[in-house]
Amino acid sequence: LLFFRFFFLDDLTGFEITYLLELPEPFSFIFTWFAAVPAIVYLALSLTKLIIRDSLILKGPCPNCGTENTSFFGTILSISNEGSTNNVKCSGCGTAMVYDSSTRLITLPEGGNA
Repeated sequence: LLFFRFFFLDDLTGFEITYLLELPEPFSFIFTWFAAVPAIVYLALSLTKLIIRDSLILKGPCPNCGTENTSFFGTILSISNEGSTNNVKCSGCGTAMVYDSSTRLITLPEGGNA
């Protein structure tokens, strides 16, 4: 919303604000790579850590058909993953699997067939 307001004001002035903020050639390169890019990367990493906390993604093949399956463990905003195991059905053949975040193993449930 703030960016839209700035662009709207800049458009009304005939982009004079943009011309005032431009730096001469050698300084614009230095500012971009040594000030702007690190600030943007830091901001992006901070927002990601704020939204997604304690994340772990387990990915592995199905013991039956070999299809890659993925399971997410962690917290997104205030919604947390309860427990250290996820029950996942294979997207290829429908085999039930248990993903364990503590041992980082993908196993079949008790009595499952491979």
